[in-house]
Amino acid sequence: MKSKIISLVTLVFALNLAFVSYAQEEVAAINATTETSSYDPLVPQQFAVDSKTQTMVVINNNENTIEILERNGNQYERAETILVDKYEGRHDLHAIYRPQSVAVYENHIVYLASHRDSSYVKVLTLDGTEKETFKFRGAAQAFSYDVATKLLYIAGSNAAGYNVFVVDATNGFDNMKVEGSPAYQYVKPKKAEELQKHDPTGGGLALIAVLVVFIVLILITVVLNLVFGKLMVGFQNKKAAKAAAAKQAEGEKSASPAKKASDISGEEFAAIAAAIHLYNDEMHDEESAILTINKVAKVYSPWSSKMHNMNPYRR
Repeated sequence: MKSKIISLVTLVFALNLAFVSYAQEEVAAINATTETSSYDPLVPQQFAVDSKTQTMVVINNNENTIEILERNGNQYERAETILVDKYEGRHDLHAIYRPQSVAVYENHIVYLASHRDSSYVKVLTLDGTEKETFKFRGAAQAFSYDVATKLLYIAGSNAAGYNVFVVDATNGFDNMKVEGSPAYQYVKPKKAEELQKHDPTGGGLALIAVLVVFIVLILITVVLNLVFGKLMVGFQNKKAAKAAAAKQAEGEKSASPAKKASDISGEEFAAIAAAIHLYNDEMHDEESAILTINKVAKVYSPWSSKMHNMNPYRR
């Protein structure tokens, strides 16, 4: 009986040891995976903190500087201020470098600054000492560090597309290499190029344009005829109905019905025609056909003679 109890306790103890060792292996694998592949988003960052020294790095957009803050008890104190680019008294605003993103990698401060046509990445120590500077053509807005591959990715966008620059940090941030590092560029296709792929001859675009114009004209015609036409006709009918009702109320009716043209006799037509003829004859007076032409003698008037404008010279 005692042997069975001892064997059972031994079995339970062995199972517990196996479970603990398996759990430790799983935790070690998770830690190793975490150390070799950490997720660093490729987005601009305004703040960065070193987990060991609790040093904070902040972008001050108002002063165009990078500020290094050190922890002192329950508060932070500014230890160093790094001017990104001088901006006071300058008028070439497009050429002033502005800080875009900052981060802390392997006891080093890395920040990105750019303007419209160029950008650079600067590596500093935690106390603000400059180590390296890498310049690139084109504006960049963010960067990211891949712990597994030891590569620093720098990305930016422009009117033509997107640019991605890669900096090799295999030998540490003190010995980074940009020569020979790959650079990628994506050119966004233009709308005209996309349209040319689907419609090389341009006939579809012309047909769509013509159809749109005709459809709009038809819609305008329908709206004017159905909507405005009916509204105006209804308004006129209401106005006429009101006028007829007013006349009927006032008793303005004709005493006898109007006479039709078929009711007039021939004698009446003859009398009317004779009256019109006599009226037209009385409108003209009798005039004589004698033409009188009087010749008017023109009196000589030397007021505009040029000889009076000449200066006389005496000899």
